[in-house]
Amino acid sequence: MKRGVAAFFAAVLLATGCHGASSGILSATSSASPPSALTSSPVPCSQISTLRSLHSDLKYVTNPRTGDEIEYVVIGDAAVSNEVLVMFPGTGQILPSWPVQMLTNSTYSPEIVNDDGYKASEDGSVSLCHDYYIALFDYPGVGESPLNGSVTSDMIANDVDAMLTDASAKFGISTRVVDPIGWSLGTMEAMKYTFLSPAANPARTIHNLVLIATYGGGNESGESGGDPATCQGQLFGYSLGTNATLAQHAKTDLSELIFPYEGQTQAESGTNSGCTATASGGTITLSVTLQCTALNNCIPFLADSLLNDVTSPWSKTVGVDDGVFAQQREIAHDSSLGYCTTAGSAFDSEGCTASATPEQSLVDGGLCQTNDSDRDLPVSSGCDPLSMTGEITVINGYEDLFIQWTYGQALVNAYNTEYGAGTANLVTYPGLAGHGVMIQHPGWTQAQISAAL
Repeated sequence: MKRGVAAFFAAVLLATGCHGASSGILSATSSASPPSALTSSPVPCSQISTLRSLHSDLKYVTNPRTGDEIEYVVIGDAAVSNEVLVMFPGTGQILPSWPVQMLTNSTYSPEIVNDDGYKASEDGSVSLCHDYYIALFDYPGVGESPLNGSVTSDMIANDVDAMLTDASAKFGISTRVVDPIGWSLGTMEAMKYTFLSPAANPARTIHNLVLIATYGGGNESGESGGDPATCQGQLFGYSLGTNATLAQHAKTDLSELIFPYEGQTQAESGTNSGCTATASGGTITLSVTLQCTALNNCIPFLADSLLNDVTSPWSKTVGVDDGVFAQQREIAHDSSLGYCTTAGSAFDSEGCTASATPEQSLVDGGLCQTNDSDRDLPVSSGCDPLSMTGEITVINGYEDLFIQWTYGQALVNAYNTEYGAGTANLVTYPGLAGHGVMIQHPGWTQAQISAAL
């Protein structure tokens, strides 16, 4: 995107105001209705137009074990299976931010063609919404949900379990078989849930795990990030600063950097795809030219994000507010440096260590240990065994800047080496695609998820 267009989006965002669990498995309680009463059915695919239009279908559940309240919605026809796909959002992502064409198609959801972000070229034969149930949720502190202190990865896993229990009660559907699907920060939370859930709630089965742009965590060097791109870390730093204008410009650039920049080298070659960011006053200068255009879906994505943020209830926090955003970065930092060996019986990570001081908690640690002394060729090992019946699938683009493609490959290699060939699979978009591969190529991503399930 040209700097003038980026400034326009930043100005609009500024104008809209953007700026320990207890043990035991208990039933979740809902702030909307008693959990024993069937109040509705999952939203059928035929009623889907945009995800933000589902605001009237949101349900609310309070997890008595953590005190967290989260908002969620369940969509789907379950025509193929009654398994529940649980979508774990990335940093700064809210429920309606998932690309609708990654979840369904115009055959089963005809109204999606009326959305400005609809691309006929991405309208494939697969509709996950028609085939399964899909649970979409917001992390605590978003929209109607209050932020009650620090929220760790263990607590999020615990809250997701409470959400599934509540959904089963409200909708009368089975939530016994779950397929966690995450993007970016959400992959860390999806892995943590997959790790903890079988020990804490053996009645629920994890089938397949799908990770879009991920890494295993536990960097042994003590350097946070899992990514050799200097500008990414710099922008996150600026986005958490006290200068509101600079922070918003940083978030705008971060949104654009999930797409490849002009001339970016492919990570498969083992080359550092780094860039730098320097700040002066309220402006930021990047050493690369961002490639944000309508053709790669960047401009429609940013425009759609603005509409999502000003739609109730997300307008109450203008998407993800600064407090939640800061906690999400702390979780990502800790997962990058930390490593936990054991899943406790109360959604608690045990045996956790870190190569540097955690910003929030040791329990945020990842599932592997990663030697990144050669940052262009990281090697993961000692990955935790996962009690699941299916496989791990990592989906990525070669031009991934936030979590470089090589780290996802390291995770896949580690699991196949330690637990047998075919335990994990790496699927990479064959052309130009970055950290936001699911946004650039939602139809292709949906097809890969369907194949993984």
